[in-house]
Formats: sequence, structure tokens, C-alpha cells
Amino acid sequence: MGNRFPFSKSWIFLVLVFTIFASDAWAWGEEGHSIVAEIAQRRLSQNAAQAITQILRASPNATPYSTPSLASISTWADEVRYDGAKPNGTYNWHFVDIPRQDTHYDSATECPKEKPEQGDCVINELSRLRNELRCTAGDQQLRALKFAVHFVGDIHQPFHTIWENIGGNGITFTTDKLQFKGKTCSADKCSTPPDNLHKMWDTTLIRAMEYNWPTFVDDLESGWLTTDAAKNDLKDDPVAWAEDAHNAAIAFNVWVDAGATLDQAYYDRVTPLVSQQLGFAGIRLARYLNDVFSSSQCPYAPRQ
Repeated sequence: MGNRFPFSKSWIFLVLVFTIFASDAWAWGEEGHSIVAEIAQRRLSQNAAQAITQILRASPNATPYSTPSLASISTWADEVRYDGAKPNGTYNWHFVDIPRQDTHYDSATECPKEKPEQGDCVINELSRLRNELRCTAGDQQLRALKFAVHFVGDIHQPFHTIWENIGGNGITFTTDKLQFKGKTCSADKCSTPPDNLHKMWDTTLIRAMEYNWPTFVDDLESGWLTTDAAKNDLKDDPVAWAEDAHNAAIAFNVWVDAGATLDQAYYDRVTPLVSQQLGFAGIRLARYLNDVFSSSQCPYAPRQ
């Protein structure tokens, strides 16, 4: 069900031997969403780049000399998903509820509408946003762009496509002898209270792999983004994105039961999936935006 619990931000020690600021409500965290946005920005068509520049510079906070950045708006959607302490109509757009044993998305049961005041799911919203991005103007178009940049990232985070235990938010664990950046953190040597599995994927794994997110982008540009999987990817349907993320979580065995101990084998097994999903999200976001701004025909109609 994605990250549904409202948590306050707090300083925590997890498996790193340095302090991390954990962004509990943000899929991929600030770094992950910035990585996705930057990969996409480097691949925008001329039409898309010009349209996005115009949209972002129309913001009241923009300056005439600024260079509009998709990364700068990539976490805005998390900041507006509550009205005070109450989830609002954008809340459910951050995830899709696919049970772990399922391999395909069922729109009737996995994009629920039993609480319409909280929205339906990320798949439906990404479909609606194509038309809003192309066919609206002003604040509505800016809002649509902010949502699109964020939600394409969200749908590629594996735990935003898993229903059980609120997308892993209800799974706590301990750590043992994990080596991050050449340093070892053992359960008996580090002050590491059990954390939840969803938050581990949102932020901790990315920061463990590379603390500086622009460097992470450079690593992907010279690494995973040069692979055949990246070069040959043509999937542009949010349903396929969600199913891929969900099934990759099963294939890489990312799920653990409550109380499990995460060791070096877990870290070594899942970090390639982190790179893959961030890479896919970036190149697919670029194609999503390039397609939207390739025409002015309204309403939006998918290319045949």
C-alpha cells in the first residue's frame, strides 16, 4: 500500500556509522527523486525542455536568470499529501496495492476507490496527468508537472507496488555486519534501533551506495544506463512499470519477515535493483514528458 503512515522527521542511526536524516514519507527520499528527475532532464526533447522551462519559470518563485530544474520540484508531491494530519485526495496516488503473490495488476481490486477522498492509485493518476500536462495552463499545469515527476519515481520504488504490511512500513528488522563504504556496522557495535523495510528502501540504501546524489547520477550514466536493458527499454505504460517493479521485488527477494536480520548478503543482492529502478524511472520519465509535449492536440490521445 505504499508509505501510508504519517511519521515526523527525525535523526536516526541505521546501518550506517554516520547519522542519516530519514525522510519517512518520501518514496526514494529526496536523493532518489532528485536522481530520477536529473536523469530525465538530460534526455528531454527540445519541445519538452522548452515547455517545461516555460512552466517552471511561470512559478511566482522563479527568477528570470534561473535554470529550471526538475529535481527542484521532485518531492513537492510528498509535501502536499496531507491537510494537517489528515490524508487528502492526493494521498493514494503515491502507490498501487498489488499483493505479493500476484504478478499482474488488477484495476478492480488493486486501485481501490473505497475512500475517494484519498484518491485512487498512481497508475490512474499518471494516465490523467498526461492530459493535464498538455491541455491545461498556469498553476494547474505546474501542479501536474510536479505530480508527474514525483509519481513516475514512486511507481518504480518496489515497495510502492506491494500491498502487504503497508508496503513494508510494518516490517521492522535488525542489521548485522553490514559494510557500507568500507565500514562495518554490527548489531552489537552500532546504536541501530530496528527500522522499517519501506524506509530502508526509500533512503538508506541509496545513501549507503553513494551519499552524494549527483555523483549517483554520474555513476548510473557510466554504469547501468549504458546496459542493453536501459538502451532497449520501450515500456511507456504505467501498468507495465508497476508490474515490473513488483515482480522485480519478488525476483530479487527484497521482502523479509518482521524481526529478520539483514546482513551483507541482503545488501549485495538488492543494491543492483536500486540502480535499475532509479535508472528505469529516469529514462521513462523523460519519454513520458517528451510524449506529452510532442503535440498540442487536446485532449491527449496516445500515439498509435
